[in-house]
Formats: sequence, structure tokens, C-alpha cells
Amino acid sequence: MSRRGFVTAAVGGSAAALLVPGASARALTAPTTPSAGRFSAAADPARWMAALPDSAPLTRLTIPGTHDTCATDPMNGTEWSHTQNMGIPEQLRRGIRFFDIRCGEPPSDVPDELGIYHASYYQDITFNTVLDQCRDFLRASPGETVLMRVKNEHGLTDAQLSAKFGEYLGAKGYGDLFLIEPALPALGAARGKVVLITQFASGLRAPAWPAGDNGTFSNEWFELQDHYATSVDTKRQDILRHFDAATAHQDSGRLYLNFASLAPDAANGFRWPKHLADAVMPAVLDYLDGHPQPGAHLGVVVMDFPEFHSPATESLIARNFPAAAFS
Repeated sequence: MSRRGFVTAAVGGSAAALLVPGASARALTAPTTPSAGRFSAAADPARWMAALPDSAPLTRLTIPGTHDTCATDPMNGTEWSHTQNMGIPEQLRRGIRFFDIRCGEPPSDVPDELGIYHASYYQDITFNTVLDQCRDFLRASPGETVLMRVKNEHGLTDAQLSAKFGEYLGAKGYGDLFLIEPALPALGAARGKVVLITQFASGLRAPAWPAGDNGTFSNEWFELQDHYATSVDTKRQDILRHFDAATAHQDSGRLYLNFASLAPDAANGFRWPKHLADAVMPAVLDYLDGHPQPGAHLGVVVMDFPEFHSPATESLIARNFPAAAFS
């Protein structure tokens, strides 16, 4: 079953199983405080990319990202579809530079705007708001960039989404925000821009998300690990194996995409994403601490609730500064 199918089926089940009375809408673990030593390479996570050279290829960076970036409220679905607590401005402030944006049919109250969805559940935010928040940040921090996966998530054909996306590039005035090129650029060309990655048939000359679901896939731009319906133990192994592959293929020219997120599934006990993140993320941090390998990039590491596992985010960013990493 696809992630979309699982979330839809889950909501059709018992309401008592979805939202336990008194259960917190926050992740299980308390937020961790930043480590000055671990993060000395980039003292300000809001501007860590600005310290890197223009010549650095995006494919040779280590970039923290978020899965289902806008699924910040369990009331917009259920706890099974709740993957983040922080909104986009706070994610950017904390150094997140890859967003997983799932577009769909316009909401009834703003019929001219694309909605953002997790499966069929509208997340009470529009694509306009997502882009406005990214533009505000990039204007204030022009040395940064944002990589954005735009996926056709709900209620539109690819042709409909493509037509609507064209309005954003044209009449809606967001064309100058995007960098749309047939290859992933060096950082200098991407500064101040949103680098578009498409997961819909658009006709745009942009890098395309690999085809396939619930596994490991590749194309000319990316090496993707997104095995989301599996056990915690298997997922840990998948993540670490993808780290090893990235380390072994530093000059592949492809960007490694490594999802640390799981969807509730029979194999993992149908636990909520916040509990699954608590089970998976310690293995990510252990790997980072145990494999410092200065200068070795790991690509994009895509997380749920990164603020509850902030040492991992700090370690990922610090890997881009090998002279100071883990000082």
C-alpha cells in the first residue's frame, strides 16, 4: 500500500485509535539544545550556506531536510499524518534546506491557490504561503538556497498542476524565485533561489524525482532511499546503507536523498511518526558521530521532527565544514 493509501485508510478507522485523549501533539522526546562544540563550523544555522564557496556543487553537500514539510498539525488529518512541529520559517532558521512540498487542488476558501496536502488532507496552508515564506527568508539571507520537491499529491491531474504551476511562474509573480535548470547547479548559481525538483509531468527543464515507491530508486539526478513502510530495524539498516553508498560514491554527480522517516505500518506496529522518529534518529546520530570522515558528503537527509533530534541536524551541517567539524 502506498503512503497515501495508508494514511487515507488509517483515518477511516477508529477515531479512538487515531487521537488518544490527552495525547500530546508534540514528539515524544523533549527538544535538545544545540551543542556549541558540535556546531562550531557554522555558528548561525540560519546562514550556514553563506560560509561555503560558490563553486561547491549541490551534489557535494550534506543538507538537512524535512519530510512532508507542512504537516505540522494533527488536526489537519491525524497523528498518523503529523510529521513536523515547526513551520517553514523556523525550519529555515534552524538550517533545514530541503522541503518536501505536496501540492493539490485549491482549497474552497482560496480557489485560485494550490493547497498543500498530506494524502487527501489539506494542511491549512497554500503554496502561495510556502513560497512567500521562502522568499522572505532568501531575501534576508541571500547566501542560502532551498531545494524544493514539488509533488502532485491530491486532486489534480499532472496537466492541471502543470498549468497551475505555470501561473505561479508567470502571473502570480514567483518566476524569479525559482531556479529551473536541467542539472543541479553549484551553490553560487543557486543562492537566493528555490531549486525546483519536480514530481509531476510538467515539461519544465528541471531535475525530476526518481520513479518508484517505498524503496530505493535512482535516475540521472538522484539516488533515493525512501523505504517508508517497513520495520524500524530495517529502516535503520536502509538509512545506514545509503550513507555508506553516498560515502563510497562521492563523485557520482548524483544527489543522495536519504529519508529517515517512516509511515505507520504493520511492520513497525502502526506507531505514530513522532514515535518512529524517536526510534530511528538515534541510529542516524550514532552513524554521524562514528563516521566523521571530514569532507565526505552525505547528500540530503530528510527527517521528521528534527528539532527533537537537533544534534543530528547540527552534525549534518557541520560535515560541510571539515576543518572545524566535531571540534
